[in-house]
Amino acid sequence: MRILVADDDQRIVRMISKVLKKENFTVDTAFDGQEAFDKAKTRKYDVIVLDIMMPEKTGFDIIAGLRVLGIKTLIVVISARSMVEDRIHALNLGADDYLVKNFSLEELVVRIKSLLRRSANKATNIIHCGDLVIDFSDMTVRRKQTNIYLSKKEFDLLMAMMKRRNTIVSREELIRAVWGSQGQRVSSNTLDVHIRFLRKKIDAPSSPSYVQTLRGRGYMLRKP
Repeated sequence: MRILVADDDQRIVRMISKVLKKENFTVDTAFDGQEAFDKAKTRKYDVIVLDIMMPEKTGFDIIAGLRVLGIKTLIVVISARSMVEDRIHALNLGADDYLVKNFSLEELVVRIKSLLRRSANKATNIIHCGDLVIDFSDMTVRRKQTNIYLSKKEFDLLMAMMKRRNTIVSREELIRAVWGSQGQRVSSNTLDVHIRFLRKKIDAPSSPSYVQTLRGRGYMLRKP
């Protein structure tokens, strides 16, 4: 696990780095905002520990800049700024946690490990098919980082096919997965209508469809 510690107070950086290294983390450091931003956007980190008030670039600027670039590295803010407004601003920009100086180093380690555990658990709930992503932890669907809003039935249809992507799923299996015990009263035409709506939402214009029709056999979700 690699962590970037960014603060213009070298004493604080040394203290945090020493504790994290004892926990078997690999630690990089930065002493101004521009250096921190350059490292964060060009190197792979699991966590960034970030001060707010730094020369060259503030922590707020760094958080906003990384999130605009689509970089989702976990960010723990450490700051002398204790106003609620500052905490809210940092979290709204995309920070994952906020600690006010003088915090306990032991608490910082615990917060980092907790964020890493939650991140690992969430990752197990995410399934990809090409650039189509379904996150079962919060029931969201994205394509190329753009959220796609599906109805409950459309989501259930996509979920049933995503779990068996690149495999044919029969019409009967899809109806059973989406409508359950009421499936006996659902016509094939109803399924076709929902498939059509789903395709309109997840497929890019003039591109092959993610949902492939296998006549007489069912449907298959696969990368176009």
